[in-house]
Amino acid sequence: MSDDLKLTDTFRKIFLAGVGAVALGAEKSKAAIDSLVEKGELTVEQGKVLNQELKHKVDDAVADAKAKAKEKTAAKADSEKPSAALKGDDFSEMLNSLTPEQLAALKEQLAAKDTSADKTSADKSAAAETPDD
Repeated sequence: MSDDLKLTDTFRKIFLAGVGAVALGAEKSKAAIDSLVEKGELTVEQGKVLNQELKHKVDDAVADAKAKAKEKTAAKADSEKPSAALKGDDFSEMLNSLTPEQLAALKEQLAAKDTSADKTSADKSAAAETPDD
């Protein structure tokens, strides 16, 4: 009977060791799963933060590009306009910047203005020569 008791005790120990191994495995796997979930959540949060930072950087870069484009457009528009603040008789810079078509149009306008000035001057001279009755 002693042998039966030893055999039963051995089977019991083997059975309990198996149950203990399963319990230990469950505890370790639960701890490993919890650790993986925690790391996954941390990674997702870091990804969200990085995504927000990247979005802000892109928005800033787009705003800077728009501002630079607006400045270049304004500068180009200003450079294409004739200078409104010419000093004295220095028209040479403005005249040099005119295209041949613009120069021809300016000549026509000056000729028309010169003709109207001559006509106005002649009318005043005729009025001055006419005696008042």
